[in-house]
Amino acid sequence: MGDSTIQIKIDKKLEHLGEEEIATLINRYYSNEKAKSLVEEYKIEINPSKLYTLFPPIIYEDKLCIYCGKPMLIKRPSKSSCGYGRNNAYCINCGHEDSHFCNCSYCREKIKLEEIKLEEEQKKIVQDKRNLINDTYDLNKYKPVRIEDLGFREKVFLGALLRTALTEDMKIIKPLEVAERKLAPTLNYTKEILITLLSKDVIVVSPDSKIEAFVDSSSEKEFPQTYYINKVIYILNIEIKEDYEEEIATLINPKEMNEESKSEALEIWKEIALEECLEYLNYQMDKVKFDFTPGEKTIAVFKDLLEHFSVAQIYGIIYRCIANSTKYYQETNIGRKQAANSVVGACQRYGERALVEKWDLIKYHRAYDIPQSMIGEFFLNRVTRIGDLGFEMSPIIL
Repeated sequence: MGDSTIQIKIDKKLEHLGEEEIATLINRYYSNEKAKSLVEEYKIEINPSKLYTLFPPIIYEDKLCIYCGKPMLIKRPSKSSCGYGRNNAYCINCGHEDSHFCNCSYCREKIKLEEIKLEEEQKKIVQDKRNLINDTYDLNKYKPVRIEDLGFREKVFLGALLRTALTEDMKIIKPLEVAERKLAPTLNYTKEILITLLSKDVIVVSPDSKIEAFVDSSSEKEFPQTYYINKVIYILNIEIKEDYEEEIATLINPKEMNEESKSEALEIWKEIALEECLEYLNYQMDKVKFDFTPGEKTIAVFKDLLEHFSVAQIYGIIYRCIANSTKYYQETNIGRKQAANSVVGACQRYGERALVEKWDLIKYHRAYDIPQSMIGEFFLNRVTRIGDLGFEMSPIIL
């Protein structure tokens, strides 16, 4: 810091006036005397409206520049702007301004240093998170699972997952959010498939997953315990003794299903059929802007319908009942929520009436906007090899 003395240069247009005259002029100006009269009296060559711009700034002896220690100055305001805010104090020596928007060399350097500091702090945060992820999901913690120890259900789920997201080198399972196909008809069934495989350590979360794949938390105890199932990378934790590619290919392209697996296969077929019905229900509800979340009652209704009808036929039931509920909503005073809630009951009644009256229900095609999921395609075309019959028949026998 230098000394606190400062010299104010008087504007050339006021040089013909003494200090006392300038002080008097300033006092008279702010006492609301007409600027035009003052300009004429003091013989100042300037537009009267700009007179205040010639006045020397106010010196704040008690407010020193934070960088060079010189007293800060403030430009004098016009009469019309008095009381409507103040000009920012500034330093005539180094150019600093008492403002968040100051662009002096010192402030620019300060901002640069703060940015560097922030960047270093962010790098440390990222590195700390990466270390936590590496420790939590250390692959050495997991014992590889033998293929022969996998049950039929795990093999079906794993085969569908590998077909969905296995990389070309067959080493890792890329995040499902970037896969070209959906693993399962619904998010809930996707979760069930992944949880089944994760619980048996058939697949494990890769420590190389993006940090954004883990739910952020200020608590080190929580991060990175929770993650987004569609965002993380998975590692195939299978014990391979001989030909790696050949054994993985066996999981992706299994041989024909044996008789012992048919009861389990039937259960998986029922699950896929149910999830496809729920997927189509949500799809059609969204199209008419009905806010609806399937619950246990909805699941029970569609499980019962699948005992008698195929997914293709239930598509038709859903479509008809939503159309009727939409028409009812438009023609009456019922609320949209009530109309949405009436759909499932209508589907149940329609199915029961169809059974009693022995209707031959139309089989709908798959909706273009919701193509068959990978688990459905893999299971019906490769595992059970019943193909489109899995969509057109009721899942009651294999």
